[in-house]
Amino acid sequence: MIQDISPHPLIAHGASIICRKENRFLLVKRGKEPLKGSLAFPGGGVEAGENAEQAARRELTEETGLHCSRLRLVDTIDLSQEGLYGKVYNLCIFRAYDLSGQEQAGDDAVSLHWLTVEDMLQHIVTVSTLAFARRILQEEG
Repeated sequence: MIQDISPHPLIAHGASIICRKENRFLLVKRGKEPLKGSLAFPGGGVEAGENAEQAARRELTEETGLHCSRLRLVDTIDLSQEGLYGKVYNLCIFRAYDLSGQEQAGDDAVSLHWLTVEDMLQHIVTVSTLAFARRILQEEG
């Protein structure tokens, strides 16, 4: 038996998508670790052969059933500072515009929730999700 001794990547890449209707943000209840059961923006890892924007579009559709006409890169952060991944995890955070499709939780999303920032305070929401929801409200009004 040959043992796989290939090195594990030291840097992982992911994409997260901010969807907003008025003052509510679309969050998914995470069905997998890390942070299983908490609420966060839809998103996940960048797969081989795709860039962050392609990953964002794929994750949005897989987790919510929705599509968007346009994405804008809001920021890129390193989630390893939250101590969840044990390696550098660069997360590109996109703002989605002009949503279409039929909302339905899928892939590793257990459920979908449209919440205001005030609503988020009553739930277990990831730190970066709450911070970026506040930032978008401040930027967009």
